[in-house]
Amino acid sequence: MKTIMAAAAATMMLVPAAFAGEIALKAPMQAQSLHEGALDLVAYRRDLAEGGLEVTAAFRARTPSGESQVVKMLLADQDRVQFSMPSDLRTVYTFARVADQVTITAEPVAFSLASQ
Repeated sequence: MKTIMAAAAATMMLVPAAFAGEIALKAPMQAQSLHEGALDLVAYRRDLAEGGLEVTAAFRARTPSGESQVVKMLLADQDRVQFSMPSDLRTVYTFARVADQVTITAEPVAFSLASQ
């Protein structure tokens, strides 16, 4: 029984890493990419002397003429920021810091214009 419980617990810990719309920045200057919605995202973090983590994220459409849009933010422990990019309002990006890790998720959202 203990073996089954241990296997179930190990499987549950692996589930977030397998989720396609989530990446984690666990070390300074470690880059990760996320390819959800209409944009590709590449992000990295830099550890600052005063304890903050500076996260830089570049968003780009998957078209040949797509221009990159860069966002920089300073995250303290327990900070959480959510936003959509103007070129993809159907995807909400969440940047969350807990301790020494920044998690970035991309989730599709229902979207309708008021005129519809």
